[in-house]
Formats: sequence, structure tokens, C-alpha cells
Amino acid sequence: MFSNFIPLLVISALCDESAAKTSWDCEPKSISAHSTNENLLKVDLRMERVGRDGFFFTGIVFWNIDMDESVMVELELYRSTTGAESDYKLTPMSIPRQTFIEYINTYYKDMVIKNLGECSDLPRYKDQYVPPWPKKNYTLTRCSINGVGMPEVLLAGFYKIKANISHPEVNQQVIAIIKVTPKMFR
Repeated sequence: MFSNFIPLLVISALCDESAAKTSWDCEPKSISAHSTNENLLKVDLRMERVGRDGFFFTGIVFWNIDMDESVMVELELYRSTTGAESDYKLTPMSIPRQTFIEYINTYYKDMVIKNLGECSDLPRYKDQYVPPWPKKNYTLTRCSINGVGMPEVLLAGFYKIKANISHPEVNQQVIAIIKVTPKMFR
């Protein structure tokens, strides 16, 4: 879930202007996922448009691996002014490869839950992660990103988010593309 959950956070990249003071709006353009073993880990997300400008994502994350020091998470964030594949450049906002447990105690707690907690059944931890991580289907229903824990300022353009979860028996990748534009009114 997060490496995948991180991507979910950024992937959906949908903003609720009242929750965080960001100077940007974002619109999801695409989301895709690939697992090397769907019996252990599978992310199935889809974009939903509601009304003229309501973008959400809905889906299920199937989690069936033991959480230990062998599970690694990383997120790469690329930016492009045009959206052309050859134009994307790696940004410094990427999340370095780390254990899932390190990720849970930092990015997951500070960004993922604060953005996706109300629209999902993802586990919540007050202080530090306490094992075990539940093996189950996690449901996300009409989730949007409120911007909490994210940069106040982002350059306009297209962003590609590549999130990877690796385990000795499975690799899961989630790729999302969003378009960031300046907010008209703050």
C-alpha cells in the first residue's frame, strides 16, 4: 500500500482547496499499475470524474505479504513542461528507497493518511507502526487529495509519479500522471 499508498497519494493528486494552502490545482491524467504476482500484491485503481471538475480515484489494493524489513518502498517524481515522454526530468521531491516500516512511520503517517484516511480503510497509527500490517483488500472510494503534507508551491506542468514496492516474492509498480496548474484564487 504504499509504496503504493504513496503513489495513491500523489497519483490521484486531486486537491480539496480548503484543507491545505497550496498555490496549485491538479488534475489526474492517467493511472496504471503492474504486479509481478497478483496473488500477493495488486493495485486496481481507476479515475472517476464527477461533474465538471470533480476528479476522484476509486479502487482496491490487495495486500497479502508479510511486512518486514525485506519490503522496500520508493517513489520517483518526474516533471515535464509539455507532457511528452522524452521531456520528463527527475525532481528532488522523490522519496528514496527505504523499508516499508520506515515509510509507514514518516510519509505514510504525514501524507497518505492525512489525505486518504477519510475515503479509505487504510490502517492508522498514532505514533509508530505496530506490527502486524493487516493482510486484506483495502478499499478507496472517491478519494481526492487535500494537499496536507505536500509542497505549497509546485511549478505548472505535468508530473509523472512512479511508486515501487518490492518484496522478495513480488514487485508492484504504480504510475500516475497529473497536470498541475496555478490556482486562480487562494
